[in-house]
Amino acid sequence: MKLISVISPSVSLSELSLICQAQDIILLRQDAVYLCLRSDLNWPAQLYALDVDIQVRQITPVTNVTVINARRWVELSINAEQNLLWQN
Repeated sequence: MKLISVISPSVSLSELSLICQAQDIILLRQDAVYLCLRSDLNWPAQLYALDVDIQVRQITPVTNVTVINARRWVELSINAEQNLLWQN
């Protein structure tokens, strides 16, 4: 499993899908959590978002997003075979 952190809402899903597999996790952080508001996007892997970033921006994510805390983020990072920061 790869843990792919996305920090910008201008991510290219077509490029991201080239490296993703179904068991991978995409973690939306910082301004990328605004993508949680889009139900029309077809994500190439499991989609997670960091709770503090969602709370600070006062948004409510769509149902296909798993909201996690920092403790869970650390667990995912430890268990991941790769940790990537995706930037465009």
